[in-house]
Amino acid sequence: MDFNLYFDIAAIVIFIVLIFAAVLKRQLIGLSNKLFIVSIALALATAVFDILASLPMFDVATLFALNTVFMLVRSAMTVSVFFYATNLGRALVYMKRHGWLFPLVMTPFFVLVIMFVVNAFTKQIFDYLPGPEYRRGGLIWIPYFVGYLYAFSGLVFVVLGRKYHSASQTIAVISVFILQIAASVFQLFSNAVLIEMFVAAITFFMLSLFLESPENFVDAKTKDRNYTSFESNMKQKFDFRDNFSILLVHAMNSSALYNLYQPKKAIGFIRACNAMLRGKIMAIEKSCVVYYLGDATFACCYDKKASDQAIFDTVRQTFSSPMMNNGISFQFIAKLCLVHCPEDCKDVDSLLAFSTLFYELTDSDVLDLEPYRSSSGNVLFELDHLLEKAIREESFSLYYQPIYSIKQKRFTCAEALLRLHDSTFGLLMPGLIIPYAEKRGKMVAIGRIVLKRAFAFYAKELKETLDYLEVNLSPLQLQDPYLSQDILALASQFDIEPSDIVFEITESSSIGENPVVGENLDSLSNAGFRIAIDDFGTGYSNFARIIHLNVCTLKFDKSMTDAFDVGDQDDLYRGLFSLFRGRGIKMLFEGVERQETVDKLSKAEADEVQGFYFSKPIPEVEFLNFIRTKNKPE
Repeated sequence: MDFNLYFDIAAIVIFIVLIFAAVLKRQLIGLSNKLFIVSIALALATAVFDILASLPMFDVATLFALNTVFMLVRSAMTVSVFFYATNLGRALVYMKRHGWLFPLVMTPFFVLVIMFVVNAFTKQIFDYLPGPEYRRGGLIWIPYFVGYLYAFSGLVFVVLGRKYHSASQTIAVISVFILQIAASVFQLFSNAVLIEMFVAAITFFMLSLFLESPENFVDAKTKDRNYTSFESNMKQKFDFRDNFSILLVHAMNSSALYNLYQPKKAIGFIRACNAMLRGKIMAIEKSCVVYYLGDATFACCYDKKASDQAIFDTVRQTFSSPMMNNGISFQFIAKLCLVHCPEDCKDVDSLLAFSTLFYELTDSDVLDLEPYRSSSGNVLFELDHLLEKAIREESFSLYYQPIYSIKQKRFTCAEALLRLHDSTFGLLMPGLIIPYAEKRGKMVAIGRIVLKRAFAFYAKELKETLDYLEVNLSPLQLQDPYLSQDILALASQFDIEPSDIVFEITESSSIGENPVVGENLDSLSNAGFRIAIDDFGTGYSNFARIIHLNVCTLKFDKSMTDAFDVGDQDDLYRGLFSLFRGRGIKMLFEGVERQETVDKLSKAEADEVQGFYFSKPIPEVEFLNFIRTKNKPE
């Protein structure tokens, strides 16, 4: 018996290097990584027993036992690689769902194990003769056939699941199977040179290089699965129509942690807290997988919806008090949202979009999806599609709320307000649309549509009825370098004088932080357009900037209207009014709901009011009827 063992020795070296690299890269997260490492470990054991079963120093009985173990471990490696391939092709999910498939898939391997046991008595697969001399039996083809069966099946699953990987990754995996099959065929007909395990080592190295890169799927900060892993696994779940829950968690004040402590300590604290949170959740539901999506956002995904309440309560309680680690104490301010799939969300793109901004859609610590649900799904997960369609078709509506002049005792203007009506979800309010559109970068496109519709409606229907029209400009619109240019073009197109339009901006539009915002406001002001400051007094006020701009109105929101209504601060308000009235700036109070409030504001010498007492925001035709009736000459 004369075997060339150099290839096996080289294979062992490669396997050891691969295992060592896997440990260094923390290649232990996810089923794919685990199956990959198990396959390498079995391949290493196979190469070791292949060498031992080829050494002439052992007696016949020992060599027979060693070769039997080699055959068993080699077959187990083949099965492990098969499961690795089915997991890559996402077929393993289907097998998990249909438990009877596992015994079926494992039947060839179990039959092979029985045959190796029987071979101890029949010697039909292999035997060792005195010498010692290795001899193949008439059934030696069966282990190879079983190996080919698993290999070809794995190859089919990889091809069927190619959409889950790039073309280069798919080609790499297919090449691996082809090389291993070719090496096995060579070994079947020539056993003098043991190249099979060396080829296996090369193929595992190729997989490690092209496919198994855990650093691309594991967040360096938390050591949990990252956004890329979340995207891949959620796509798989939707493709296989899984039913599952996701608890989204966002730490609103995570940046404060880095301001208080050094980055290394802060990262260590986040990692420890994340491990603690994961441990508490998995104690309730072992199927739960925690992902770190970046920007202090976590997604806890699990299959059993019966665990919803227990997991939700545990996570909420965890964030309700300060956390401790290595002498650091910090309390996160967390926002939570529980998502049911596919009831709430029907596709992976909607889920991914929602997961990055859910915390922007509520002021509460919990975003309850119930109010947004209908028989057709959840509107929050359809917003991307709805907004894209509305932008493409310019199907947004404008509602108008009249503004009443206390001194002139007539409606002098109106505020144009964005609305979107959907055939499935009904009327979508701006409190839902605008934060989402701003987060997704769609507000500039929507703003252009609003400006065009408002200018056209005012020019055609309102110019002879109202003194001017108020149109809102969002902070993102103000950062558009083409904004003033577009507005001037619209004014020319619809023959509108700049004095016909008042642009309403929020007090917190970061006027001084972005030079483009200042340039736009200066350009509009110089052209003769006027500015109204919305929600005055609720943010920060740069009085010098207000005076510099062509500000015509300060709008006090409902909270300040209510405070004025129940308080006794008339002299204070009169002083404030006097301060700005000298600059030609009017005082407008929003949210007026009673005649008593109007009387009190009139006594305090406020200028204008708007609110449900006069009218809620109403569609164009209804508004025209309202304003023509109310402003009809006596």
